[in-house]
Amino acid sequence: MPSCCLQIYQKLSHFKADKDYWVEYTDFYERFWGGPTSPYGLWFGNEYGTFQNALCEQLNIKENEIKECLFIKEDHENFICPNNEPDDTPFSFLVDNLIPIHWFFMFKISQKKVFKTHWGFGAIHYKSSLIAAIESINYFDSIVKKVQVEDLELRKYVDVIQQDLKDLNKWAHKFPSDSIIILNYGDLLASFPMTSLDKEDSVKIVSDFKSELTNSEFKNAKDLFKFLLERWTKIEFANQKDLSKSSN
Repeated sequence: MPSCCLQIYQKLSHFKADKDYWVEYTDFYERFWGGPTSPYGLWFGNEYGTFQNALCEQLNIKENEIKECLFIKEDHENFICPNNEPDDTPFSFLVDNLIPIHWFFMFKISQKKVFKTHWGFGAIHYKSSLIAAIESINYFDSIVKKVQVEDLELRKYVDVIQQDLKDLNKWAHKFPSDSIIILNYGDLLASFPMTSLDKEDSVKIVSDFKSELTNSEFKNAKDLFKFLLERWTKIEFANQKDLSKSSN
């Protein structure tokens, strides 16, 4: 099923109880595969089982003791996103078949990257420092506090976004400020032509929406947000149709 994810990557040096394990895991992974993993990796055939067996032998552990993660390298330092952390402090959120609109509010247009994965599909991600993402949340909150939204329908949209971002803000503050946050949602657009991914501009629409709110252009702001909702409702419906076909 098509999905999207929002992930926080924390410096390996900030981990405590599992730090030694992650050092060994990432070191072995890089030597085994010739580089770090990523948010876009995919296992083929027996690759994963072969890796697991080799990892167990290297670390002298059993298969059920394996802890997994995604990791990226920035300035020669590994940033870790564990797959099996406690539910009260998840490092990532995965949503099937749609994307929560408020996730776009954490990123800037310049942070978009479009690329082709090694298995042939297009992908989109936004990568930001956690500090910058939190600043984006706080910026929207400051806009809302400065303007008096008179349109009741728009007010409902704004209230929902504000509450959702408040929850994200609480989550983000559970991690060190020098962490990295990544939004990856290209999988939702896998059925679209690769060339169309450059035109996916939801973060820009959100940026325009915030500008219209700032200028008290409430009709324009509402039109932009309703357009964004309609776009992703159509994508969700298209994916559901594709899933229905594949299940027959």
